[in-house]
Amino acid sequence: MRLTQSERGVYGSALSNVEQHGSEEQRHEVTHIREQLALHGSYADACSKIEQYVDEIRQTGAPHVPMRFPIRLTQKTRESVENGVFRSFLRFVEDLHGVVVEQHEGEGGWGGVDDSATDVNTALMRVANVLTLESCRVLDRAAMVQQARDVCVSYIERCRQDVVHAECAGLRTLASACNVVIDCLRRFSKESTRIGKGNVVDRMRAFLKTAQRKGLSAAAARMAKARQMRSIMETHGWLHGGRFDDARVARVHALLVLTHDDLSHTLLWHCRRISWLCATSAANRCWCGLSVGEASAEGALLQAPAHLRVFAGEGRLRVAPERTEEPFVCYLSVVSVANVVMDLLRDRKLPLNRISASYANRVLNFDFCKYERAAQNILCDTLQPWLEKVHADGFQ
Repeated sequence: MRLTQSERGVYGSALSNVEQHGSEEQRHEVTHIREQLALHGSYADACSKIEQYVDEIRQTGAPHVPMRFPIRLTQKTRESVENGVFRSFLRFVEDLHGVVVEQHEGEGGWGGVDDSATDVNTALMRVANVLTLESCRVLDRAAMVQQARDVCVSYIERCRQDVVHAECAGLRTLASACNVVIDCLRRFSKESTRIGKGNVVDRMRAFLKTAQRKGLSAAAARMAKARQMRSIMETHGWLHGGRFDDARVARVHALLVLTHDDLSHTLLWHCRRISWLCATSAANRCWCGLSVGEASAEGALLQAPAHLRVFAGEGRLRVAPERTEEPFVCYLSVVSVANVVMDLLRDRKLPLNRISASYANRVLNFDFCKYERAAQNILCDTLQPWLEKVHADGFQ
């Protein structure tokens, strides 16, 4: 593909002779041929740089290489790299989300996550987007890795804050629903003596109808969506309303006589919990409940993004539940994902300036083929036909 010294001499001699003795049209053509020779040489140089770089990668045997290639990637290859890195990061955060949910729900976990207002897919997409964009800024040499890392951490913190704020808004609606039920229980406490002295079924039915008019069913529907309210709703299905025959009304009355104080105290506890949570920072561990580390034998193994293959460092990483001293918790899966990703960034386990050696090799092979084909086309379609033509015209 690269012209030998003798071949360059042949072309140089022909070009000089045409410039000195050729027609005006032939001399104009010389300018184009010189440009094509220079372009052919630049493509051949690019192929040489790629071959040298790939040999160096192979010799070092390191799992990661810097995301800085010896040549400027062609536009389509650059776009392909960005798309590939995005798919890699998106799959990584989606798999991480699955691990987070599994750890919260599994043995040793906390029984599940409390997501009620979070758009999980959008949040994960935002995290994958910023990781991709900042990695590509490093690739384009538009940012240093520390700058890219800082931007990612800052943006993911903002994403986490948005998730917590949305959840707090949902928690406030839950607190309002709890207050509706608490008011109902307070009325029952005041009226229970009167209800018990007369026709219990009729008076209790009237009490329930009044409670439904005051929004009891809507409050129950909201409470049923909260994971930490499930046991309450299983015991107190009457809160949802519906058809009440005499036997059911009597059972509800008997249940409330025994449990209305405890239920009221439980709901007041939840209101205090919600008030405390809504006043906390999005960085508080009460929203997470998980940690990532190397040493723990418990937890689930964490897989690195495909374009990295493995995390930086020697140890394998696991995600496991962590103990917290906070008085109240509300575990959000996206907050756990955000915290794990930020921990990986801060600990340099998730590098933005490196890719796996095998991925770099594939990228460079792709562009090598492009440059090699382009150089060969110039040689076969332009340079050689021109040389044959001028030789036929007597120029040596």
